[in-house]
Amino acid sequence: MLIRFLLALALTSSASAEPPRVVRLTTADDVGVFADFYAATTNPAPAVLLLHSLGKGRSEWAGFAPLLQRVGFAVLAIDLRGHGESTRQLTADGPHLVDFNTFAPRDYAAMLLDVNAAFDWLAGQPGVNGHRIAIVGSSLGANLAVRYALENDEVAALLLVSPGIVYHGVRTDDAIVHLGHRPLHLVVSRDDAFAFESAKRLAELRKQSGQAVETNELTVCTGSLHGAAMLTGVKDLPGVTVAWLRRVLAP
Repeated sequence: MLIRFLLALALTSSASAEPPRVVRLTTADDVGVFADFYAATTNPAPAVLLLHSLGKGRSEWAGFAPLLQRVGFAVLAIDLRGHGESTRQLTADGPHLVDFNTFAPRDYAAMLLDVNAAFDWLAGQPGVNGHRIAIVGSSLGANLAVRYALENDEVAALLLVSPGIVYHGVRTDDAIVHLGHRPLHLVVSRDDAFAFESAKRLAELRKQSGQAVETNELTVCTGSLHGAAMLTGVKDLPGVTVAWLRRVLAP
């Protein structure tokens, strides 16, 4: 692990990444979803789909996405519906404003349509290996990642940062045991009480489902940082998570 970590840091410092390209996707229910696409520096490339926390946006990944790109991943960071630029839905009555502040439980569940549109678009890009796509989720984004992986066997791996047993009706405990052998890495702060207890429970449920240790990893960091903030505020965590993604998405 140390060798892979040092290699990741060396590649990060030496390679120059291209700036992201803004893309607009359309979901099955006609919501316009905006995203930043970071083209890979290798071909064919593994890929990572980034899902942000509630109330944030794709800019939450502004530091982590280029790091992934520099070590050879294609990366897509989206604005989930009701966030950032993804605030318009076409309806029979014309355009409709979408704002997470007014969401009902069904609106949070509908975010899975955003994830599906993004995953399909990413898998279809030239140079992207559609069988080697991981989803990295922060807080609510982590819960959405679990729910989506339950529906799509093509999700190769999951990195969940500050997941919860349930956020706004989006549950994980009933889904985590049905993900099969796909690699899972939970990352949480010890003093982030709800997320910490949730991550421990999810890890235990995963273990009880019979998955081997190498597909069920838990990293506990000191402090109380939540979600993607951990990837900028915990010194060694970016390197650790990138090294894990490189390992589990290796050919």
